Amino acid sequence: MQLSTSLDGPADLHNRNRPRPGANSHELAVAGIRRAREMLGPDRVGALMTTTEASLDRVDEIIDEYLQLGLDGIFLRPLSPFGFAIKTKQFAKYDAQKWLAFYERGLRRVLEINRQGPPFREFYAALLLTRMLSDRPIGYVDLRSPAGAGLGALVYNYDGSVFASDEGRMLAEIGDDAFRLGHVEHNSYNSLILSDKLIGAISSSLTQCAPECSTCVYESHCGADPVYHHATQGDALGIKPLSAFCARQKGIMGLLLDILKNSPEDAAVLRRWAAA
Repeated sequence: MQLSTSLDGPADLHNRNRPRPGANSHELAVAGIRRAREMLGPDRVGALMTTTEASLDRVDEIIDEYLQLGLDGIFLRPLSPFGFAIKTKQFAKYDAQKWLAFYERGLRRVLEINRQGPPFREFYAALLLTRMLSDRPIGYVDLRSPAGAGLGALVYNYDGSVFASDEGRMLAEIGDDAFRLGHVEHNSYNSLILSDKLIGAISSSLTQCAPECSTCVYESHCGADPVYHHATQGDALGIKPLSAFCARQKGIMGLLLDILKNSPEDAAVLRRWAAA
């Protein structure tokens, strides 16, 4: 059994991002992480952060929070255009280039930590590097072509609704049922995975034949995110030059290749991540 929860950084930042009565969401999250690690073991509990506008200048503090809790890595994630981020208009507060600057500062800080102390990974880079430098399959649905939504995972909601992905579930929370495949009481597994909605989304996610993707140098390492493109452009295929998902993917992979080529000590760390 493995457990993952949300931790956006130091107390003031986490509480700002995730307000609740009592203004103690950080206190509760940290207490829960520590209790879960005691019960399950330190290697079975992880945390995920989400980058808001308030996070952009604080990547060092965010990483330090993870180190202080004894976590073995961090997943530097952009804000996604689903659910609460849409309701609060947070998604529009920064663009892909600002996030990439945040990500590069964070990745270079993580590499510095690895040069000076115990192993500490940036998990998204590790996933990409596994894809780029090895022939081992990965289960991460956004790095698959066709997309892993519905094929790599199905999400069952509290009301019995079944979605192609958790992002599809979050879209439904704001009234968009485009990725709701059916209901656990009324639909069989076959009817869910053979539904027109899922087949349409999957057919739009083949990077090998998608405009812009098929001629992109990063295509063999990348993936597709039809839910993201539906949410941002109203089309599961999406216009890739206008896609922040596309800009972030190319930016991260370009950064990783630059480090692999020009920084031998850091490249050794990255290669260890790919082999882990």
